[in-house]
Formats: sequence, C-alpha cells, structure tokens
Amino acid sequence: MSTQTRRAVLTLGLGAIVAGGIGSQGWADSQRGGFEHVFMTAEEIQASGALVIDIRTPPEWAQTGVIEGAKLVEFDFNRPATFLPQIAADLADGRDLILYCRSGNRSQVVGDFLSRQIDNRIISVAGGIKKVIADGYKPVPAR
Repeated sequence: MSTQTRRAVLTLGLGAIVAGGIGSQGWADSQRGGFEHVFMTAEEIQASGALVIDIRTPPEWAQTGVIEGAKLVEFDFNRPATFLPQIAADLADGRDLILYCRSGNRSQVVGDFLSRQIDNRIISVAGGIKKVIADGYKPVPAR
C-alpha cells in the first residue's frame, strides 16, 4: 500500500471515528452555522476577521511555519472533546472559524465534527497550508 493510500485510509478512518463519537444528530443540526471546505488565500484568511486555527501537530508547525495570526491548537483525534473548550471563549462573539491543516483532509473532518457542536460558520481550507504556500504565501515561524 502506498503512503498516499495509507494516509487516505487513515483520514477516512479518523473521520469515521470522530463521526461515530458524536452520534447521529441529523442533517439539519449538522448544518446550523454552515460548513464549507474551500480554498482561501492567506490574505483572505487574515482579512476575514475569523478565528483562524492551525490544527496540525507541533512538529508540523515547526517544519513549515504557520499563517501569521493563526492560533495553534492541535486536534487530538483520540480525544476530540478536548478541542472545543480550548477555543470556546474565542468563538463566544459568534465569529467565523477557519481551520487548516497540512493538506485540508484533517481540517475537513474536524470542521464537519465542529459544525455539529457549535453555531458558528466553519470553513476548512481546502488544500491546507501546502496550497497556501504554493499560492505564494511565506509562513512565519511557529511561536
């Protein structure tokens, strides 16, 4: 099995675990605040006024850098319930939430998961930091 295939299977498996862990709440509840998986440039992300969260791991942050202004909060797929309390105060004003990861796969799973938990609009950056960098953005070092 190729590395790419293993990653795809892992991502789908993690998505199933997360989805299974939140229960079946129905289509209407899962779309309360809206969820999108679209590409945004770094400039669009920064100008959005949204809470921007980089959900990758600390080694990934160090390897590529991050989008300036992003909050670094690793999403633990083994303990998904620990994520929302880390960002809830930042979302209390109702602003949008933008999530990104390395390639957009994890942020899409996490965005879908969170759309069933909160009313805020959630955007997962398609293509992740790899696409943002390929679009010409120069990341800043993780702090």
